[in-house]
Amino acid sequence: MFCPNKNSFLQMTVAMNPRVINKAVRRAMRKKHFDPHDELPPTQRLESMQPSMFAPWVDITRAHLGFGRRGLRLINRELNSEDSLVQLQAIHSILDQVQIAENAMFLIDLNVVYRLIDLMQDRDPIVREKVAYILTHLANYHQGRQRIMSRPIVIDHLIYLFMRDRKEIRYVAALLLKTLTRDRCSCEIIMKNNNIIGSLLKMIKDDYMTIVIFHLNSLKYLTEWDPVPSLKANAFQVMKKLIKQQEFKIVAAAMDCMVQLLKHDVGKKLADQHDLTHFLRKYLLSPDIEVVMATAGLMCYTTLTTRAKWRVKEYQYDFTRRLVSLCVSHNFPVLQLRCMQVLINLCDSPDIRAHLKKHWEKRIMTINIREHEQWDGTSETTSYGLETGHNYRTMCIEGVETIRNDYGDSIHAVNVTSYLRRLQEVKAHLIEAINFQPHIN
Repeated sequence: MFCPNKNSFLQMTVAMNPRVINKAVRRAMRKKHFDPHDELPPTQRLESMQPSMFAPWVDITRAHLGFGRRGLRLINRELNSEDSLVQLQAIHSILDQVQIAENAMFLIDLNVVYRLIDLMQDRDPIVREKVAYILTHLANYHQGRQRIMSRPIVIDHLIYLFMRDRKEIRYVAALLLKTLTRDRCSCEIIMKNNNIIGSLLKMIKDDYMTIVIFHLNSLKYLTEWDPVPSLKANAFQVMKKLIKQQEFKIVAAAMDCMVQLLKHDVGKKLADQHDLTHFLRKYLLSPDIEVVMATAGLMCYTTLTTRAKWRVKEYQYDFTRRLVSLCVSHNFPVLQLRCMQVLINLCDSPDIRAHLKKHWEKRIMTINIREHEQWDGTSETTSYGLETGHNYRTMCIEGVETIRNDYGDSIHAVNVTSYLRRLQEVKAHLIEAINFQPHIN
């Protein structure tokens, strides 16, 4: 149930008083339930509301200067102050102002990035944390990424932060690295650092779940740019161990990362040696839909080789039945596209093609594909917007991943209509592949 003391953001954005919702739920359950968080004054607050790093004598919610172009120049100047208190106040003020796009662009033009990169080595942990937060916001802009990556020393600072610092700073450093790696030009500069891949693989093995997921996303984008360093660092074996974990989010992120490894010929050979398709079969039955989608995406690459197709023939009935049922029972465009692509890959084998035509052709014809009004063009299935329709002003704002092309020199977001048209074409291609007869010209 809702609690304003546990989630202040929810309290601010929901029009109804959360206590009214709690009262209605308790009345419907006909059960008396005492929650100390609902009482006044609030007690037993969450641990996350009590940070372990404090900024003494600084009101982190209010800036001490009036703003405008003149105020921003003064704040930028105070970053170089010898007084640690003035410097700390300036950092918190800048963190407030970078939330506004216009002020963030003006601060970028003032070359605030260069001073912030120097402050990443400050002795005060609160300074290191807030500076990483500011750089993360600035890295969302093209000009900000250009200024940040013009100083490659920032990668060495990030490696030191997410490997040796405390957990709050490791979290922010991982978030900053993930934000930088989403840009392909930044990946080219980051990959020139010989320690980045090894450091990421080392920290992936033992850290908090959210930090591990950030590292996996960073490794995915870096491997997409150049898979060779990751393969040399035994990333394939590390990803396979992560897939065996219990956390669904880590499993799905590790599979997405392994997809980039299998785009290289060495990765495909490793997949055949480890019999990866047989290893991934049980994950198609996972209760988490994100894991199922990631498994289908990984199988699109594991089933490309002849050796993998011959191996699938040993369990083709159960395997094809599960793939077809996923296409028919779910209407997630991403899942349907990936499952149908796996079936198209398997149709290269005459025995599997004949099996599909005999048993599953009629069910494949009944695959239902969404209309463009029913889908907002994202791959996230837990998004609040997907559950409530086209309600973009929701109380839950997530970092939703937009569907992108995974080929070509420039990766852009795909139009919803063109993506669904591509889904129709893949379905037609699958039906054509099932009915293919090589002896007929």
